[in-house]
Amino acid sequence: MDITRPRLPLPLVLLALTLLLGAYAASEYWHTPPARPQPGASSLLARGTARVYFTTPSLVYPDDARRRPDVPLVRDVVADLRAARRSIDLAVFDLDLPELGDALRHAMRRGVLVRLVLDSYNLEAPEMAALVGQLQNAGAGVRFDRREPFMHDKFIVVDEQIVWVGSWNMTVNDTFRNNNNMLRLVSGRLAGAYHAEFEQLFAGRFGSAKRSASATAGSHVAVFFSPAGGAEEEILRRIGAAQHSIRFLAFSFTSAPIAEAMLQQAQKGVMVQGVIERQNARGTGSVYPVLREGGVAVEQDGSCYLLHHKAIVIDERVVVTGSYNFTTSAEESNDETMVVLEDAGIAALYLEEWERLAALAASPQRCL
Repeated sequence: MDITRPRLPLPLVLLALTLLLGAYAASEYWHTPPARPQPGASSLLARGTARVYFTTPSLVYPDDARRRPDVPLVRDVVADLRAARRSIDLAVFDLDLPELGDALRHAMRRGVLVRLVLDSYNLEAPEMAALVGQLQNAGAGVRFDRREPFMHDKFIVVDEQIVWVGSWNMTVNDTFRNNNNMLRLVSGRLAGAYHAEFEQLFAGRFGSAKRSASATAGSHVAVFFSPAGGAEEEILRRIGAAQHSIRFLAFSFTSAPIAEAMLQQAQKGVMVQGVIERQNARGTGSVYPVLREGGVAVEQDGSCYLLHHKAIVIDERVVVTGSYNFTTSAEESNDETMVVLEDAGIAALYLEEWERLAALAASPQRCL
């Protein structure tokens, strides 16, 4: 006698299939990184405490002075300089942007105290020499760092209330050709920290001759200065705390401790991905080959000019950025600054820039 299995009614079959598919989908969800937050999720952006700028919209290849677009970054920096009432402190490695020179001279005519700290390395460029000479003639205080290590900062403090900081040298090249980012932070506490740093630089205390202290604004923003101001230690701490993703954009990356920390996280299953500027990726001391051999998904930049970012995004929530390249010289000898922000909305904006450059690395531009 044949024995057959009883047939389930069709509605019960459909219900069972639905439950199984739901369970599969749920398991897939928990193994997938969370969806990236949108900029609207940002408390810092919503309060106006922070704004994020990229030179990305301004980059047209090949660069042609006759068809350069309006640059929101330059427009808003100039607006702050023109609105300054008391003081402008500017510390930058390179400076030749005419719009900034005009705005600084306009501020001095209004009685604003304008002071600059610059690295002498770029005085060989006639554009910087001419602009700085005009500012000195107009009454600006100027201090040059003439050491072999660089005064590599890129920050502006306006009225000890507003700070501009990031990877952007204030030049035509960094504005219209290179990939850069900049933050506008409104905080008397942070501005005070940058003002204290500037005072030491302006007094001629560069490198290890100065005493820099980290500073915070609430629990969401912290700033660090180099040399030996805790920047590398903070990067290592943040990388070590990563739960599921680390993405980075690096102009120069030679730091063995930072590379090792990323490799350790990759071995634990954390997704580690990066893009390094092509001209530096295979240079002396670059960790690019070490990261690739260790299984990190790192590529060379595909743009025709330079990837000049120094940024890390961790767990779609934490952003590390500033003038601080991931190098020994940035940690031990150069004057640098680094900002760490805990903000999902700001992280989303940096991830958009990362994704754009990652796509460009996969499909490089055709350069003339």
